[in-house]
Amino acid sequence: MKGSSASHSRPEKENMDNVSAAPPRRRSSADDDADAVDTPRQSLRALWTEAGGSSELPAAASHEADRLHHRRTNGRGRGHSKDGPGGRRESPSRRHRGRNRRRGRTERVAKQVWLAAFAALGTAFVISVHVILYRALFASGGDSDSGGEDGIDPGQRPGKPRQAAKRKQRTLAPEDEEARMTLDEARRHRLASLDDRAVDRDQYTVRINTWRRDEQLLLSLNHHASCDGVKEVQVVWCDSENDPPESVTRHSSGKVRVERHEVNSLNERFKVLVDPPTLGILSLDDDVLRPCAALDAAFLRWTRHPDRMVGFDARTVVAVDVGGEERTFDGTTPSSTWKYGYMSTTEKSNGYAMTLPRAAFLHRDYLDLYTMALPREMYRFVAENLECEDVAMSFFVSSLTGGKVPLLADYWAVKSMVKLYSDAKISGGKNHKAIRDGCVDRFAGLLGLKEDGPRPLHPGRLLHAGDAFFQYGAQPEPWETIEEAEVDSPRMRERLRAMQEVRGLSQEERIKWLTAQK
Repeated sequence: MKGSSASHSRPEKENMDNVSAAPPRRRSSADDDADAVDTPRQSLRALWTEAGGSSELPAAASHEADRLHHRRTNGRGRGHSKDGPGGRRESPSRRHRGRNRRRGRTERVAKQVWLAAFAALGTAFVISVHVILYRALFASGGDSDSGGEDGIDPGQRPGKPRQAAKRKQRTLAPEDEEARMTLDEARRHRLASLDDRAVDRDQYTVRINTWRRDEQLLLSLNHHASCDGVKEVQVVWCDSENDPPESVTRHSSGKVRVERHEVNSLNERFKVLVDPPTLGILSLDDDVLRPCAALDAAFLRWTRHPDRMVGFDARTVVAVDVGGEERTFDGTTPSSTWKYGYMSTTEKSNGYAMTLPRAAFLHRDYLDLYTMALPREMYRFVAENLECEDVAMSFFVSSLTGGKVPLLADYWAVKSMVKLYSDAKISGGKNHKAIRDGCVDRFAGLLGLKEDGPRPLHPGRLLHAGDAFFQYGAQPEPWETIEEAEVDSPRMRERLRAMQEVRGLSQEERIKWLTAQK
């Protein structure tokens, strides 16, 4: 019949005492009109049920809403519930089953998510184990000469991914496996004189040790090449896997030369492949800067004592007695072992026993003597561990000079340092302190510098009771008593006059002068 509704075409079975089905009757046009009204109501009721989980309609839904409400009221307590979609009632057990099904689906999805997460973690763990095994088996090669990457973080060249190693880089050249001179022969060697050439009392050569820190290297080159006292800057390049950048090889100053080494070892910083144009060598790390005036003052001090190292960084030795008690090193009282003393310990004791060649002047001949005459046990240790070349050189020079401690630059020059920050380190690691302790004790014994050795090391005093702005370290330079006639270089005579003028300034005026230099 036209306009008939599904809900009117078949009777609904009701389980209620006070409700019965109406007898059938002939349909009229009024019935058709009622059907036309009830049909949207039926649709609205279904939508309302789906959206709200209830078949209850707003009050404006007329008598059908009242009838449904009447059914709901009379059905309480008999196991009936709200009408479900399509007008059918849902029992509590059916609703419970529906909630269980939804909860079950949620739990299954959550379980799948957790399983996927655990699978991803397990995969990552397996990959990490394989990477570690690969590095242990192939990167180190199981060779005792593989110290090039052990315990260090050399970093990565900025803007350029590190290339995969095609072969393991050597840490010891064949010609350096055996010493070519004895220590006694090295002690008898006469250093080349500074009086033979005017340049040797006027300028010096900078040798910069670097490793994959091109930004710091370029800053260092730009600064040191601008100093009038610098004759040439030699870059010790031990990275055979990467070429030096063009900004280094073609530096605008024209003073820079790259010395390329096939061996990756801290010993190489003292191995000369390109002959320096001067006898005075300033050994530097690539992240240390000081004003040109500070370098000139230290160079002038070195020209007056060319057989000694003149450094900027003092370190001491901690003496350990047989019972394990630590005490200040005095160079005379016998001790069981020596340990490395860091800067805090050095300043606290007001004494020092070595200087670090990360910033130090020394004679060019000492570079060759280090390579040829240093005891091979020390040389191999430095090569294999990338550690302690600074301790080795300082102790080596002291052993060649009868146990004399290195000299230091003026206090103001020492404190004028600017340290360039870098995450990448040339040496270091979790065992850094223990390794350096062992270096100090063993190297001192091999070179005869212990208290009971043939050439005991004599510690120096850091600060003196006089002018603390200048007097620092052993044999401080008496600038005010030096005659200009004693200085051959016109440029160095000018530096001497500047030092003498600063000596006459007040402390406040000195600070202003030093600030201007930096």
